[in-house]
Amino acid sequence: MPTAQDLVKESIDLLSLPDVYLRLKSVIDSPDSSMAEVTEIIAYDPSITARLLKLVNSPFFGLVSKVDTITRAVNLLGLEEVHDLVLATSVIDSFSGFTNEHFNIYDFWFNGVYCAVTARLLAYYSKSIDTQRPFVAGLLHNLGHLLMYQNMPHESLAAILMSTQKGISLYEAEREIMGFDYAQVGGELMREWELPNSLQEITEFHPTPEQSTDFQLETAIIHIASMITDNAIKQLPISPETLDINPLCWDVTGLSINEMSVYKSEFDQQAAQVMSLLFTHKNNA
Repeated sequence: MPTAQDLVKESIDLLSLPDVYLRLKSVIDSPDSSMAEVTEIIAYDPSITARLLKLVNSPFFGLVSKVDTITRAVNLLGLEEVHDLVLATSVIDSFSGFTNEHFNIYDFWFNGVYCAVTARLLAYYSKSIDTQRPFVAGLLHNLGHLLMYQNMPHESLAAILMSTQKGISLYEAEREIMGFDYAQVGGELMREWELPNSLQEITEFHPTPEQSTDFQLETAIIHIASMITDNAIKQLPISPETLDINPLCWDVTGLSINEMSVYKSEFDQQAAQVMSLLFTHKNNA
């Protein structure tokens, strides 16, 4: 049986990030980088330029004045936020062509988008951290499932069935059947891509937030957001009975289960809005 690392190594040739993102990352990582260089790289890709401007001008960002140039967008958002937004759009563009008879790519990305907007709002309400990194971490939190559905479809389906029949978490069923879970695969993929350490750790440990060391708050937020997302997809109400949150996450974030039902309509509304902005491919359902 392969390990999570084996699965990523075998698939990496099919999972390369676009040149525009790689160039952007190289410039941002350089101590001599400038806003002008960042702007030039983004402007070179019309698709990313258009989607970035749509995002920053949407109510989701809530900017007072209209942003009509990439230069202004980069200056307003800052390098880290621009990096994360370009990463998000690049990953969606790269992997939206994945096809598999066992899953629908639109549904897959809806799961990511719902988790992303929920994480961003939870970060805002926790009043502890910047909201953009949790957004991208939420969007990419289940990326490992793409590799598993593509390369191990029968084992992945068996894990889903076991999770339902035994009433256990999906990651637990995946570990029992395959020896690893989707979060571990996602973490390995992000290490292979040399993405920020925060995204690596949050992705790998969001099902088991007690294992997070350097980014426990962000990991706790993604844990809560991913569980709320699962509830939303299953059309379950938010309650202590249906939301199986690791108690550590309430302590770390300062949030509570009672607040989640109050925010639920906001999660729903923003997920629909951001889905239309980020995901331009037709729903094949």
